[in-house]
Amino acid sequence: MKAIFQKLVRKELADSIPHDDLIERQRFALFRIYSFTSFLASFMTAAQILGAFSTSSTLSWTLFVLSAILLINFYQVRDWHKLPVSYLISVVIGFAVVHIQAYTAGGVLNTGTIYMCVIIMTAFMLLGTKAGKWLTALAVASIIFLFYATEYTSMTSYALFNNDSSLIHQDALTTFILGVFLVAAQSNNLHSGKNVIIERITGQKNELERQNRKLEEYTLHLEKTNKELDKFASIVSHDLKAPLRAIGNLTGWIEEDAGDSLVPEVRANFNMIKQRVRRMEDLINAILDYSRADRVKGDEELIDTQALIKDSFDFIGSPENSELVIKGEMPRFVSDKTRLVQVFTNLLGNAIKYNDKPEIKIEVGCEEQSNGWIFSIKDNGPGIEPQYHEKIFVIFQTLNRRDDVESTGVGLAIVKKIIEDQGGRIWVESELGKGADFRFFWPKVPKQKDAALIAAAMVV
Repeated sequence: MKAIFQKLVRKELADSIPHDDLIERQRFALFRIYSFTSFLASFMTAAQILGAFSTSSTLSWTLFVLSAILLINFYQVRDWHKLPVSYLISVVIGFAVVHIQAYTAGGVLNTGTIYMCVIIMTAFMLLGTKAGKWLTALAVASIIFLFYATEYTSMTSYALFNNDSSLIHQDALTTFILGVFLVAAQSNNLHSGKNVIIERITGQKNELERQNRKLEEYTLHLEKTNKELDKFASIVSHDLKAPLRAIGNLTGWIEEDAGDSLVPEVRANFNMIKQRVRRMEDLINAILDYSRADRVKGDEELIDTQALIKDSFDFIGSPENSELVIKGEMPRFVSDKTRLVQVFTNLLGNAIKYNDKPEIKIEVGCEEQSNGWIFSIKDNGPGIEPQYHEKIFVIFQTLNRRDDVESTGVGLAIVKKIIEDQGGRIWVESELGKGADFRFFWPKVPKQKDAALIAAAMVV
C-alpha cells in the first residue's frame, strides 16, 4: 500500500530533486497538490455539465480531455529538470478549464472565476514573475471578455444549473471550499519558501562568519610570517654581506702587501674576486629590493609625468651619447609617485645599459585610455627575440652574460611586480635587431586589496 501511495504522489521524482535545492522541492510539492486538485475540479465540472444536458455535450468532453491531460502531465515527466514545462502546461490547462466552464455557469457571474486568482498565484510560484505577469494580463482579458459575453450576448447560460440562477449560490459553496484549499496550499508554500530563504540566508551568514574567522586567522598568520621573514632577510643580508666584505678587504690587503711583486695573472684573479664580491652584494640588495617592491609605497600626489621622466633619466646618469625624446604631451594625474619613479628608472636604465649602438636614442610616449594610461619606452638597441618576451620579466633571468653586462636580472621583475600590484600590466614589443618597445598600463584607480591579500603579497 505504501509503495502504491509513493508511486501515486511521484515520490521517486521528488527524491531526484537535489536536497539542497529547497525552492525546487517546494515548487514540486505545490505542483503535486495543484495537479490533483485541478484534475478533480475539472473532472467533476465535466461530469456536472454532462448531466445538465440531455444529449452529449462537446463542452463536457473537452473538459474530460483537459482533466486527463492534467493527470498525464503530472505522471509523464521523468526528469526533474523538465518540470518547468509541466508547470506551464498545468497552469495553462487550469486557466482553460476555468474559462471554458464559465460559458455554462453564468459567465462572469460564475463563482468559479475565483480560481483565476488561484491560478495566477500558482503561475507566480511555479513559473516566476514574468509568467505570472503574463497570466495576470490574460486573466484580466478573459474576465473582460466574459463580462461582455454575459451582458451583451447570448454566449453564456446557466445550463450547468438547469437554467436556475439561484443554484449558483449552492455551487459557490463547493467553489469556495476548493478555492480555500488551494489558497491554503499556496500560502503554505509561501510560508515554507520564506522559511527556506531564511534558513539559506542564515546558513550563508554562518558560513560567511566562519570564513571571516579563518581569514582573520590567516591574516594574522601572514603578518606574523612577514615580520619573521623581514627579520630573517635582515639577518641573512648582514650575515652574507659581512663575509663578502671580509673577502673584498682581505684581497685588497694582500694586493697592498704584495705591491708590485704580484704577477699580472694573480692580480687579474684578485680583480675577478673583487668583481664577484661586488656582484654578490648587488644581488643580495636586489633580492631585498624585490621582496619589498610591493610594500614600498609613497603618498598619492599630483604627478607631472614629463618632469618625472626627465628627472629619472638624469638620475640614472645617462651617458653623453644618449638622447631622450618625449613624444606628445605627457599626462598629469594623482598617483603614487615613488612607485612610478621606480618603474621609469628601471626601464630607462635598461634602455641605456643594454644598448649596443654608438648613439642611444630613447623615445617615451603615452596614450590615454578610459581607465588608465599606456606608456611606451622605445629604444634603438639590439632588440629581443619573441621567445624571450615573457622570460625577461622572470626574476634572475637575463639575456646577456653577467661578465659582458653587469646585471642582477631583478630590475624587470621588480617593475612587473610594482605595475601588477597597482592593477596594471607590462609587456614588450620587439624583434631582434629592431630595438625594443616596453609598454605598460598604469590604471587611473589602483587595485584594491583586502588585508589578507596585502599580507600575502608581503611574503617572499
